[in-house]
Amino acid sequence: MQRKKRILILLLLIIGICAVSTASAADDVDVLSADDANLEETSTEFDDIEENILEKSSEGENLAVSEDSSISSMDTSDETLSVVYSIWYTIDLQDHYEISSTEEKTISYYMEPCTYSSESFHFYLRVVDLNGNIVYNKELKGTETTARDYHPSFAKNTFAPGTYVLGAVNYDDNVVMDTAVLRVSGTAVISANNYNSYYNSGAKMTVKMTDQATGNPITSSYITVKFTNKKTKKTVTKTYLMNSNGQASFTPPVGAGTWTVEYSSADADINANVVQKTATIRKPAVKIKAFKVTEYKGFKIKLKAKVTSGGKKVNEGKVTFKINGKKYTAAVKKGIAIKKVKLNKVKTYKYASKFKGANYKDSKKVKAKAVMKKRVKTKIVIKDKSVYTGRSKKVIIKVLTKSGKKVKNGKIKIKSLGETTYGPVKNGKAIAYVSGFNIMKHFKRFTKNGETYKKAITNKVKIKYIPKSHKYKASKKTVKVTSKFKCPCGKTSTHYHYTYGYYYVYKYKIAVV
Repeated sequence: MQRKKRILILLLLIIGICAVSTASAADDVDVLSADDANLEETSTEFDDIEENILEKSSEGENLAVSEDSSISSMDTSDETLSVVYSIWYTIDLQDHYEISSTEEKTISYYMEPCTYSSESFHFYLRVVDLNGNIVYNKELKGTETTARDYHPSFAKNTFAPGTYVLGAVNYDDNVVMDTAVLRVSGTAVISANNYNSYYNSGAKMTVKMTDQATGNPITSSYITVKFTNKKTKKTVTKTYLMNSNGQASFTPPVGAGTWTVEYSSADADINANVVQKTATIRKPAVKIKAFKVTEYKGFKIKLKAKVTSGGKKVNEGKVTFKINGKKYTAAVKKGIAIKKVKLNKVKTYKYASKFKGANYKDSKKVKAKAVMKKRVKTKIVIKDKSVYTGRSKKVIIKVLTKSGKKVKNGKIKIKSLGETTYGPVKNGKAIAYVSGFNIMKHFKRFTKNGETYKKAITNKVKIKYIPKSHKYKASKKTVKVTSKFKCPCGKTSTHYHYTYGYYYVYKYKIAVV
C-alpha cells in the first residue's frame, strides 16, 4: 500500500496553511512526480491508514500536521484512534469517510462534553486537499451536555472527486482534535496534448483533470501516465499528483523515440476514460570539445572531452578517444569524459574525440594535443653541519634542478635517529633545525681527578625531496650533523673546575678527548 502511505506523508507538508492562501499561483504547474513520491500502486483502500496526530498551529485558521508525527502502525481501530482533549469536549472522527461529489451526503462523528460542564462547543470542521489547500472551513458551535453522534451533511459538488484530510480544529486554542481521510468519488475528464520536443530540452508535458459535473479542476488526486515505446515496446509507468490548477506538468521520464502515452486516474474512486496521446522525443545535437593535456613520462595521461547539448551538460553516453593507433572509451558524467592512457614516448601526440549516445545525435570528431614531457631531475644542496651541545640553529636546505633552477614546490622528508619529520619546499628552499646532543651524551667515564667527555659525536641525517607534481623526480642526500662538546662554563677543550668542600678546595678536571 505504498501509495496510501504516501498520501499521509504528503500531509506532513501541510504546515502553516492559511485560509487566505488556499490556492497556488495560477501559473504554478510544478507537481510531485512518482520519482519523488515513490508511487507504484493505484489502490485506494484505506484500511491500513493510521490516524495522523496534528499539532496546534500559530494561526487561527491553520490546520497543520506535526513534523514529528510518524506512521508507526497500520491499525485504525476505534481503540487506538488518537483523540486530543480540549477544555470542555472531545470529538472522535471515524478513520475515513466516503461520499459522492454529485450527491448530498451525511457523515457522522461523536462528540463528548465533560460531565461537569455545560459550556458550549466551538470548532472548525475543516477539509484540506493533497496540495495543502483548505477547500472547506465551516465554523460550528453550540451547547451540549450529553455525549452523542452528530450528522453534518455536505451538499453535492461541495468537493471535486479526490482524497482529502478532514479535521476538527478547536476554535479557542487552535488544537487539532482529530483527523480522518475523506474520499470523494465522482467522474473526471482527462485532457492532454501530443508532445513533440527534443530530449532533455526542459519542455514539459501537461495533463489536466476536471470534474465532469462542474468543470472545476481536480486538485486532490493522482494520475497515472504510461509510456510505451512503439518500436521496442518498452514500458515506463509514473504517477503524478495534480496541482492546485488540476494539472500535472512534468518532463518526460523516457528517452528519445516515439511513445504512446496513456493517461488514467490513479484513484479508484474517480471514474475517468483513458486518454491516449503520442510523445515524440527527438535526438538533439551535441557539442564536443577536446582539451590539450600534458603529462610526464612514467605516468598515465588524462584525455579529456566536454560534451554539451543546448548549453546543458550531457550526463550520459560515451566518448571514444583515438590516440597512437588505439581506441579508448569513457562514460560522460556531468558533461565530462576522462580516460587515462599510457604513452611511452616523450613527444607531442594528437588525439581525436567523438561522442555517441542513445538519446543524442553522434558528434563530429574533434582533435586536441596530448603532450608527454621528460621529468626533471632534482638535487638537494646542503653541507655537513655542526652545533654545540645544548644549542640549535636554523639551516637552509636547497632543492634545485640538475641545471640549478629552483624547485617551486613539494616537501622535504628528514630522518634522524629513528625520527621522521617533514617540511615544505617553497621557491627552492626548505627550513630545518639542527641541535646538539645533551652534554651527558658526550660523557665517557669518571677518572681519579674528574670526568672525560667526547669532543664530537657525528650523526648521519637522511634527507629526501618528495615532489608535489609529476614534473620533478625525487632526490636523496645524506649529510653529517656533528654535536660538539661545550662545557656549561663555555670552554670546549680540557680544563679544570674547583669544588669547595667543608675544609678543602678540590681541583676537578674536565678532560675532552
